[in-house]
Amino acid sequence: MTEREKPTRRQVLRTGAAIGVAGVGLSLTGSTAANPGKGDENGEGKEFGRVYANDELWRTNVVKVLDDRPDPEDKIYFLHDGSGPIVANDDASEDQLSPFVSESAPGDRDWNGGQWTHFSAEVTDIEAFNDDAPLRTDGEILDKDYIAVSLGRPSFGPPNYFICPLNGRA
Repeated sequence: MTEREKPTRRQVLRTGAAIGVAGVGLSLTGSTAANPGKGDENGEGKEFGRVYANDELWRTNVVKVLDDRPDPEDKIYFLHDGSGPIVANDDASEDQLSPFVSESAPGDRDWNGGQWTHFSAEVTDIEAFNDDAPLRTDGEILDKDYIAVSLGRPSFGPPNYFICPLNGRA
């Protein structure tokens, strides 16, 4: 391999992050009937994910992985059980239509266009989670003593920093 063919560190990181996001996307997607709010709604071959923001379910898709924490930022919380997204846990409430919850949405004064900093939100008590599900606001996540919140992502989650606009209500 010549010097010109060697990938840069940035290319390696972006490729790895893209593969990771694709893997999470594949694990989160399913048929639209079985998983409302997921899938190719516009027939354009683009997979849309879902994010709760201010008690509403929004469509979204990752458009760019970032190397550094954005400033200004939007905080996004990824609900999981330690091994996968909470929505993939067979014992978790089916009322939770997305594992992602945002602190803000378009129209809010603090909305920054979906320049996300990722926070891990690990559910440590599925039974308590089911009593409260669905969790659709950041306040609900931050108020629960059975959810451990930390900066960054679990090994199976989306990248730490990325741009992912909210494309309309789901």
